[in-house]
Amino acid sequence: MARLRRFAGIAMLFVTVSVLSGVVMGPAAWCAQEETIVGTVVKTDKGYIIEAEDGDYLVKGKDVSKMAGKMIEATGVITEGEKGDTIDVKSFEEIRE
Repeated sequence: MARLRRFAGIAMLFVTVSVLSGVVMGPAAWCAQEETIVGTVVKTDKGYIIEAEDGDYLVKGKDVSKMAGKMIEATGVITEGEKGDTIDVKSFEEIRE
């Protein structure tokens, strides 16, 4: 009987920690998946953007300043906002045609 109570207590602790981590991290953390886009790096008054076929992405994360005017393939987490889309770049490489 004591063994069953101990197991139930551990299970309840696990459930509580799981629920609380979801509340603290939020649902966005569950959905954050890396995506890859291809486009040209352009310097603007807001910073550097990647002009892709499906829209412009403000660049955060990595420094892409040396890629200005060049086409790159960038991988990162895309966030859609009221002021436009942002990509938190994890990696990128120049595409040479």
